[in-house]
Amino acid sequence: MALRLSTGLRNKAMGIRTNLVSNGSFDTNTTGWTASGATLSSVAGGSNSTNGLSIANSGAASGSAYQDVTTRIGRVYMVTFGGDTGDADGFQVKVGTTADDDAILTSPVYTDATLTTKKLAFVATATTTRISLVNTSVQSGEFVLFDDVLVEEVLDGFGEIMRGSKINIYTGTQPTLANDAATGTLLCTIGKNGSDGLEFTSADSGTIGKPVGDTWNGTSVASGTAGWFRCYEEGDDPTQISATAARFDGSVAVSGGQLNMTSTTVASGAVQTVSSMNLTQPAA
Repeated sequence: MALRLSTGLRNKAMGIRTNLVSNGSFDTNTTGWTASGATLSSVAGGSNSTNGLSIANSGAASGSAYQDVTTRIGRVYMVTFGGDTGDADGFQVKVGTTADDDAILTSPVYTDATLTTKKLAFVATATTTRISLVNTSVQSGEFVLFDDVLVEEVLDGFGEIMRGSKINIYTGTQPTLANDAATGTLLCTIGKNGSDGLEFTSADSGTIGKPVGDTWNGTSVASGTAGWFRCYEEGDDPTQISATAARFDGSVAVSGGQLNMTSTTVASGAVQTVSSMNLTQPAA
């Protein structure tokens, strides 16, 4: 069996990122964003002669627009946006949680009078992160302009992309594509010490794998012969078709497979242990 990478994993490894924000361009509307003390409008003045987001205070206090995005705890993310003071005195961005909108960071107050690109990095502390675009003026009716809002996970290599993943072991033959739904019977889910997300070694001569000293195991939920595995990122449903999830499939063996076990004969209720895993990027 061959090592097969999903489209989502290959895209991430090649630097193609997914914008977690819905409607960060505001070209035709403000759908996806919620107003707080403000009126939101899609107006002229955005980048490349397109529309941007106007945030006009609806009272004598700072107004904002916010959106909640799905994040992975402990991962680094980058917020990129364009901002313009409009007729107000400043704008800023806050990053936080649904309970506390500035729990992670509050940017400086920016006073750029023309649309200017800014970048902010943050570490997620929850599975849902709130991104708030703020008009710092306290004058009713004054507006600021935002455009081209992106929130992207910062990833550095295959091992980092798959950090926190789990492995499912199945009977039978792996699917044609790692994008495909899983086939066969699920025998076992493998994690670090049974339940934690997996970590991988740093790349060495084009190869990454299971760190020496880490215990990768899990309790089997069915009996059968292990045929193939799927490693899938946190939050992915490996049983479903996906062209965006980062996952990879490969062979299971006692030796010589991409994933090697002490035995490929699995009994329900028994603890299954991965003895080694080595994934090599071909030179050609």
